[in-house]
Amino acid sequence: MAEKGVSSRRIALETLLRIENEGAYANIALSKALERSDLSVRDRALVTHIVQGVIRHRSNLDSRLRPFSKKPLDKIPSVLLNTLRIGVYQLEYLEDIPPSAVLNTCTSIARSCGHEGLAKYSNAVLRSYLRKREESLVLASATLQPDKNLGVNELSEYYSMPAWMIERWRQNLGTETTLAILNESQTEPKVFIRVNRTAISPEGLQVILARAGVELAQSSVVEGVFQILSRGRGRLEELPGYKEGLFSIQDEAASLVSEIVNPDPDTTVIDLCAAPGGKSLHLAEMLEGKGKVIAVDIYEKRLTELKKNRARLSLSNIEISTGDGREFKFDRLADSVLVDAPCSGTGVLNRRSDLKYRKKPEDLKELPVLQEALLNNAATLVKPGGVLVYSTCSLEPEENQAVIECFLKKWGESFKPEDLTPYLPESLKNDDRLSDTAKAGMLLLHPGIRGLSGFFIARLRRAPDEEMQ
Repeated sequence: MAEKGVSSRRIALETLLRIENEGAYANIALSKALERSDLSVRDRALVTHIVQGVIRHRSNLDSRLRPFSKKPLDKIPSVLLNTLRIGVYQLEYLEDIPPSAVLNTCTSIARSCGHEGLAKYSNAVLRSYLRKREESLVLASATLQPDKNLGVNELSEYYSMPAWMIERWRQNLGTETTLAILNESQTEPKVFIRVNRTAISPEGLQVILARAGVELAQSSVVEGVFQILSRGRGRLEELPGYKEGLFSIQDEAASLVSEIVNPDPDTTVIDLCAAPGGKSLHLAEMLEGKGKVIAVDIYEKRLTELKKNRARLSLSNIEISTGDGREFKFDRLADSVLVDAPCSGTGVLNRRSDLKYRKKPEDLKELPVLQEALLNNAATLVKPGGVLVYSTCSLEPEENQAVIECFLKKWGESFKPEDLTPYLPESLKNDDRLSDTAKAGMLLLHPGIRGLSGFFIARLRRAPDEEMQ
């Protein structure tokens, strides 16, 4: 096996170890590892697939491995266990890689990371697994076809999802929606781009990308947002038009948040938790260069990406400020304020698979305290008659409806929920599952609804002067 073939798996292994043993965030650890490497475009893509895939399917991979390991998996050194996970992941999910290449590379990286004993153990387990993989000797829960009659623990192992999350979703959202969420969590995240309408029309961008062999599909949720169905190798940032500021990379459900803010041109919008900046950029484009977006985040380092994209998109109407959203003050009241609050992220676990291993039930007691503090300060920044929008990428009621209910109880008649229907596309207006809550000013999206990422969005309006308490 060529050294580069071993090198890509070695980088994948080192990245997984940093995530598991050092608590590194998967997206950051992977990005740094690839930046330091001299891998080809193809091998960089392989590393990404392996790292994301092993994280996404970890419990399932372990259940497949368990019958073939003489030692309990929790007694195996982390370097060996992750080598075995990499091997089984390739055998089960990357069919274009020959089994012989999988065995050879895993044996090589085990040897290079430890001693000959690790290499022999890795080789023995994977060879045994390979011999039996077509038979029925793999743990039943690893090969079963999931359905709504399975118990929580079986679903947890099959989908590599914490049982406490599954149990909550079943109680709060129902079995069918829970299965939709679980199935979506196992898939590669869809890739969407949003047209910069200050620079080009959607039709114009389609022509440019079509010439480069990029196949697009218009989002049914946000006009000017496209799903990339197929493209050549390479990073998204290397597509024609990206460096020229013709489009941004943003999920369609995330794009809907700015559509619900719906700012008028020549108005002031405060984005109180702005980093990494996708919504601030979208809002600035919607203002058509006439208004101002005040993008605020507590972490200056996380605003770096927003500064780069502001320049790339030639958007001069974004003012970036470092500050704590719980205390931030501005020299005038804003027409609109967006609180895209820090949250558990349970709505985007196919995109951020490592979050499911980080989150604990007690987080759902701590996060609402922060979210309520952000929302309460945001209320002081909205002018009379102005709009306050609250959003999360969480599916949990404690972070969503409960936060809004607590806020409304505190602020009395000063803020009232506003019907979301005028800001929704026909595809969502006509969905019976959404109509009642949308009219009440709140929207919960999830994969069971048009395959969307999980997002909660609420729109509130501050009372005019004469109605203020």
